[in-house]
Amino acid sequence: MINKVAVYGSLREGFGNHRILEGSDKLGTHWVPGYEMFSLGAFPGVRKGNTHVFTEVYEVDADTMRRLDILEGYGGESEANFYDRTEVNTPYGDAFMYTLEGHRYKQSELVNSGNWAHFKTKLKDLI
Repeated sequence: MINKVAVYGSLREGFGNHRILEGSDKLGTHWVPGYEMFSLGAFPGVRKGNTHVFTEVYEVDADTMRRLDILEGYGGESEANFYDRTEVNTPYGDAFMYTLEGHRYKQSELVNSGNWAHFKTKLKDLI
């Protein structure tokens, strides 16, 4: 089974977890509207909001989707998930995007640009 995923953080090209997507077809990039990005330190999260989030959209096979779910702490519809899976519309068709809703993230620093690569560059400049 083939799925599409929209990735925005450590799974993007040039970041540490991108290796999971090796061999998957990159369909392109897309700014997903209606979400905002925030920092959890080493990686970001997204939740519903009033801005846009920059993503790379991939077509992935079932094994890669399973590996992504493990990385993101997603085990199906459950309160025990770390990330949830949300379906978003892209020019390449509907894609899953891992989201973090809930009050426990309300105090996290917003990534105003909506682009994790820009935020990570800012953090590196501060060190």
